Amino acid sequence: MPYRLIAIDLDGTLLDAHKTITERTKQAIQRAIEQGVRVTLCTGRGLVTSAVVVRQLDLNTPLILNGGALIYDSWARRTLYVRNLRRGVAFDTVHQLRALQLDPVVYAPLPECQYFYFDADDPSNVAFRRYVENNPERAQRVEDVLDMIWNDPAMVAATETVGRVRALAPQVVARLPDTTVTLEISPTDPAYCHLTITPAGVSKGSGLRELAGLLGIGLAETMAVGDNLNDLDMFATAGLSVAMGNATPEVKARARYVTASNNEDGVAAVIERFVLDGQKPCITS
Repeated sequence: MPYRLIAIDLDGTLLDAHKTITERTKQAIQRAIEQGVRVTLCTGRGLVTSAVVVRQLDLNTPLILNGGALIYDSWARRTLYVRNLRRGVAFDTVHQLRALQLDPVVYAPLPECQYFYFDADDPSNVAFRRYVENNPERAQRVEDVLDMIWNDPAMVAATETVGRVRALAPQVVARLPDTTVTLEISPTDPAYCHLTITPAGVSKGSGLRELAGLLGIGLAETMAVGDNLNDLDMFATAGLSVAMGNATPEVKARARYVTASNNEDGVAAVIERFVLDGQKPCITS
């Protein structure tokens, strides 16, 4: 079956270690588009942080942003689908994270989600410190993040060591049954993990389902390419799930096919093989 929709993650997937898109990858995407294939980004990033990447690609399909909570048509500058975290749930989420001795971060409402707010600054939390340093215009230190929940926020999150987040994640899930809890290994420091809390049912997989429905494309005709834990639901949804060579072991184990790494044109290779050359996928690579 030909693939009519390709959903591509950004960090660790489309972007190489230098945060750039190689010419081979750009050309493979453009050739797929010229053949009538829909190509989109499916990322945890939002409108602001994905914009620099979007400007490098002449994509023909609305974007799946904020881990599936937002579908945005960048050509028409129009929101097609949006899910924010209910205000009351956000308040409870902050309290529950604090009870588990995690430092909550609150994100401003979608679709813009321009700022994120934090009130703790642990110098040992290397990954979060880098995140703040890399987003100086978005990061807002406040006295209490609860004061910033005047409307339904996009999400609440926390960053800690991988071991601690994995150990606490089941408790977070149990304490917050009306949410989706997603993990993502930090792209800046693999010793750390981001834990995000979004509305129930929201994930990259749900975003792919929504977009495919809007386009009238069957899920069996979709391909998803990713590398991180937050791509797992997208893998379970897509007709063909492709893990990057640099993906975490758990992601590789759940993928139908493993391509080359993000530093070895893995995205280009899989588009060339299964879309441009029309080969059929095998179980692993």
